[in-house]
Amino acid sequence: MNFSITFHLDGSGVCFDPREPIHLDALLAWALAPRQGVHQHLGRDDVPQHVALPLLRSRVKGKQVWHASALFPDGWTGEDLQYWRKRFRQSRADLTNGSPNLTNGTYRDWNMPVPLLLVRRLTAYASGGRKQVRKVLRELKYIGKKRAHGHGKVVGMTTEEVPEDWSLVKDGIAMRWLPDDNGTRLVRTVPPYWNRHCRVRCCEVGDRYSGLGK
Repeated sequence: MNFSITFHLDGSGVCFDPREPIHLDALLAWALAPRQGVHQHLGRDDVPQHVALPLLRSRVKGKQVWHASALFPDGWTGEDLQYWRKRFRQSRADLTNGSPNLTNGTYRDWNMPVPLLLVRRLTAYASGGRKQVRKVLRELKYIGKKRAHGHGKVVGMTTEEVPEDWSLVKDGIAMRWLPDDNGTRLVRTVPPYWNRHCRVRCCEVGDRYSGLGK
């Protein structure tokens, strides 16, 4: 079944980099890997094990690809900038001995900017088991980075059948990273995308793409 899945957010902002978009199959692999007992201590240079996903899978230019797109902002969007701060309580330093180093180590002061995308919905497209995908992701509470800070809170999720498979290409535009001999991104074609094993040249999300069926 071809379907779309929309994550409804609380609108307070999600730490979402459009240059590194979250892929739907990556979310599914993140949720299912612990249940399947794989990737428990995976490093960037380790060989990943296969994670079975409730999605259609096919080959594009000889490489395995799950039929799942990246997540796209849906509707009105805005931008915000907040800061992730940590300060040493200098007013309490007289209670102990020593000279804490505030530039690195345990007592380092932090004042890191966190750019936020203000959006109510993130939508992705997929082809496969709609009910299974919904069941796996229904316990997803946050999306994006800095989730521990409360960013990217998911308040609901809806799925809807679509007339065509838009998980790979829609109107000639790549909806995810796809193998491309002239691509500028070196990345895996299946999750985990941060791993370095079996990386190939891929197009960027949003590029014109005509390589399906080759």
